[in-house]
Amino acid sequence: MQTGQPWFSAELGKELESLKYPLYLMDFESVNPAIPRFSGMRPFDQLPFRWSIHVQRQPDAELEHHEFLATDSRDPRHEFIDSLCGALGERGSIVVYAAFESQRLSELAVWLPEFAERIKEIQSRLWDLLPIVRNHAYHPAFAGSYSLKAVLPALVPEMSYDGMEVANGQDAGLAWEALVRGNMDVDERERIEKALLDYCGQDTLGLVRLLQALHFLRTTKEKCFASNGWIQE
Repeated sequence: MQTGQPWFSAELGKELESLKYPLYLMDFESVNPAIPRFSGMRPFDQLPFRWSIHVQRQPDAELEHHEFLATDSRDPRHEFIDSLCGALGERGSIVVYAAFESQRLSELAVWLPEFAERIKEIQSRLWDLLPIVRNHAYHPAFAGSYSLKAVLPALVPEMSYDGMEVANGQDAGLAWEALVRGNMDVDERERIEKALLDYCGQDTLGLVRLLQALHFLRTTKEKCFASNGWIQE
C-alpha cells in the first residue's frame, strides 16, 4: 500500500497447483427472513434460492454454465440441493469465495438429512479462493478490502457490476422477494428473473476470470501494471 504497487507472493503458484479439474466455480444467493417460512427454520436463518455454477473441464476447455432459480413461494430447499447435486459431478475442485456456500450446505444437510452424505462429499471438494487471495496478493485498488466486489475489478478491470439492475446480495434478496410475491405482470417477472440470473452468473464468471488472472501472474515472469490493474501482454 505504501509503494502503490501490486504485490503477489512467490507461493501463489503452489497454491493454485492444488486445484483439480474439472473445476466447478460456484455461488449461492439467499435471504434471511425474520419470520421463519418453512419447517425447521429459525428467525433469520438463510434460505437459499439461487445457485450458479461455471464448469471448466480442462484448462483450455470451453466454459459450461448451469444455474437454478426458485421462482415461486414454495419451499425451494429440496429442489435447490437436488439440482445442485446433479450439477456438481463426482470429482474436481469446487471453487467458492469465502465460507458462505459451505455454511448454507451444512444447514441444508440438517433440514434435508437424506442429502447429508452427498453434501458432506461436496464440502470435502470445496476450494476457497478468498484465503488464497488474502495471503498471496494485494493491489492498491482493493482499498483494504478482500471482498470479491473489490478484488475482481482490481485484477480483472473488464469485470464490473456497474449498471446491473441487481448488483449485490442485498439487491438480489429484495428482487427475489418481489418475484415470489407474484403480484406483477409477465414482463416484470421476466425482467427480475433475468436480473437475478445475470447477477449470480456474473459472480461465478468473475471467479473464472479471477483464477485466469492469478494463473497468468503465476506463469509470466515479466508483469506489467496500469493504474487500474494488471495488463496482459
